[in-house]
Amino acid sequence: MHHGGVETVVNELRQRIWVLRLRPSVRSVIRSCLPCRIRKMKPTEPLTGEHPSARLAHHQRPFTFTGLDFCGPYLVTVGRQHHKRYVALFTCLTTRAVHLELAGSLSADAAILTLRRFMARRGCPTEIWSDRGTNFVGADNELRREALRAFEEEASEHLVRWRYIPPGAPFMGGAWERMVQSVKRALTTVLQEQHPREEVLSTLLAEAEFTVNSRPLTHVSVSAEDPEALTPNHFLLGGAARVPTPGAFVEADLNSRQQWRRAQRLADHFWQRWLREYLPLLQRRHSSQQKGTPPEVDDMVLIVDENLPRNTWPRGRVLELYPGKDGVVRVVELQTAAGRLKRPVKKIVVLPK
Repeated sequence: MHHGGVETVVNELRQRIWVLRLRPSVRSVIRSCLPCRIRKMKPTEPLTGEHPSARLAHHQRPFTFTGLDFCGPYLVTVGRQHHKRYVALFTCLTTRAVHLELAGSLSADAAILTLRRFMARRGCPTEIWSDRGTNFVGADNELRREALRAFEEEASEHLVRWRYIPPGAPFMGGAWERMVQSVKRALTTVLQEQHPREEVLSTLLAEAEFTVNSRPLTHVSVSAEDPEALTPNHFLLGGAARVPTPGAFVEADLNSRQQWRRAQRLADHFWQRWLREYLPLLQRRHSSQQKGTPPEVDDMVLIVDENLPRNTWPRGRVLELYPGKDGVVRVVELQTAAGRLKRPVKKIVVLPK
């Protein structure tokens, strides 16, 4: 019967024999059929986790907690030839601001220079989050991984802690993946299949950075009496783009100490709005419940691979569990025929014992 459904099996049997209470019997057999159970099982859905502390770290300098990813390649015109250029995207995990750096290549030297330019302009971050580059495809995959290794080595010299998300879990890096989409959309709108000169592309990156940092983080009110919507530029520039700083200056404000206090009050005002208006938006989430069987040590699992048919998914054995701060396991280490690897729980199917 090729492990068909209930109706398929019933139809095939009744063409040959007549069996009393056939349908309940078929259901019972299918429920006990191991290949059928494996074919219909779904990956485990753990409880929705809490936001990492980097997303909630208020009153911190922008880019204290940074996410990193690459865009590209983009073709630029040099003389009569076209050359590849890449974009390193740094995003502040707290204020959602972005910083774009143009890289001439994905070599280790270019990666180090890119990181040093970022730190010279935005300051040295405390943490940098990224993936391991193992999900890159195409001819540049090894170059991208080499660039990430160079980034990490350079950052370690400045006491920056580098943190990775598990392989095969791009949803855990949604904070910077979403920014990559926004930047690509802004660049695609302007470039439109053109191959500009390098200085033109550098200018376009600055414009794209400005555009993305001007997006509202909070609700945009239509009332003239309400304050303007909070944007990442409030934290980077002290106010929204092309909007005069609120308040009136008096003679006493020329005092440098009062100027410092005024700047501090403005910064604190923006952070208070961040706490009051933006933080509640982060706390809104759909109620979720655990779906599927939570993995345990020594469980046999199927490893989800979207590029392969389900019946060819590799198998593995759970070696170690990595619970989050709330105690819920969302990452596991597996032993497979190819060696050890880490995978998110959403990418494994726990097999019946």
